[in-house]
Amino acid sequence: MRFGSVEFFKVLIKVVLAILFFVPLILAVVFGVLFVQKNTKVDELTEQNSIVQQDNNRLSVVADVLVGEKIAGAQDIREILKLSGTSYEDFLKLAMEKKDIDAQGLYDILSKSGVSDKDIVTIAASKKTVDAEDFYDVMSKNGITAQDLIKAVINSSGSDVDDFYDILSQCGMNDEELIEYIKSKSGTSQPTSEQSGEQSSEQTSAPETSESNVSDSAPAQSETSSAPEEESPYAELYPDMYVSAPENYSYDEGTVYFTFDDGPSQYTYGFLDYLRKYNAKATWFVVPSRDEWCTEALKTIAAEGHTIGIHSATHDYNKIYASVEAFLEDFHEAWSIVRDATGQTPQIFRFPGGSQNDYNESTRDAIIKEMTRRGFRFYDWNVESGDVDGATWQQMYNSIPRDCHGVKRPVILMHDSAGTQNALYVIEDVLKVLQGEGYKFDAIRNDTEPVQFIGPFS
Repeated sequence: MRFGSVEFFKVLIKVVLAILFFVPLILAVVFGVLFVQKNTKVDELTEQNSIVQQDNNRLSVVADVLVGEKIAGAQDIREILKLSGTSYEDFLKLAMEKKDIDAQGLYDILSKSGVSDKDIVTIAASKKTVDAEDFYDVMSKNGITAQDLIKAVINSSGSDVDDFYDILSQCGMNDEELIEYIKSKSGTSQPTSEQSGEQSSEQTSAPETSESNVSDSAPAQSETSSAPEEESPYAELYPDMYVSAPENYSYDEGTVYFTFDDGPSQYTYGFLDYLRKYNAKATWFVVPSRDEWCTEALKTIAAEGHTIGIHSATHDYNKIYASVEAFLEDFHEAWSIVRDATGQTPQIFRFPGGSQNDYNESTRDAIIKEMTRRGFRFYDWNVESGDVDGATWQQMYNSIPRDCHGVKRPVILMHDSAGTQNALYVIEDVLKVLQGEGYKFDAIRNDTEPVQFIGPFS
């Protein structure tokens, strides 16, 4: 092949084309490999950064919870723990290790975490950093009886002698009764039956909190029945389902009672936020289930001092009003769910559809008689929001305050359910209007004079 010949140029052209084709290909492969390696490294760094960020979020959230900055909201504690990556047990441990927490802070953290008041007593009684006087004040305001407090302190192994004296003396025990308890820091001695009896008679009545609305144990049937048990054909059904009816009823002049039927729902925590903002207590007549979400929602409602009453387990009118037995079966299921979830025993209820409706005409009187015999009281309403019928924000904003003016103890019917979101939208504005007019807000207690369409208080 001679230089400059046709064959030479053909070979030259082929070489040039090969270079032009393979060199970019090789470069593409090289850069592609480098790019993949770089992306892999970036992904690794991103993942590491995400882990670090999650750890930072966890520490931040837990810190905020412990100092009370986020626990003040009605945010579901499960969501806080899920975000923080902290187990429930670790959360309580962190709370207990916080050195500068006060009595109210401890109560807020633990109660909103679903810990029962009795368990809080036991925990707080063994925590030296909680001042005895503050502790007693907080616990008594939250419905803890002096007797429960005494038992917790006596069984505590970490309290100081001075703490024993301060707490027990504030519970009403005199110096003579305290002698055997302040001799030892271990507090292993138990009160005598005579002392327990004296203390029981001296303990104060429960304040207006969630504990004051409930009974921790069902009284003997003979204590709650207005007639001998043998006179009721339903006496053998659900022997645990009895409560103590109050001897007298009352209500505070100028008080509005907000009530929510059908909850809990996705709007429950929104209602709780608005109520807290206006320092208002309300009443939930619930349709509960045994799932974890509902259990946590019920705990939160109760922990924030609202009353939980029973509405129904099924809300199936045809089923629950078929007979007295059917009503009792449905009621007992809902009642048991609330009791198991909160540790509180509901004492009030609201009939689905109200006490007088098209479904219960044949069984209504017998149901009322049996529920009254068991100590339960039902509450209807005298101010209807119309939310369940599709009332708009404007309609409810105008009608609710106006209708409150026309009755002496306004009981407002609202709904905490998926189809009544307008109730959530309007409640803050209604609270603001009524507060500006001088009204107070409270939850229905078991001794609040009922509003009834039909029955003993109609």
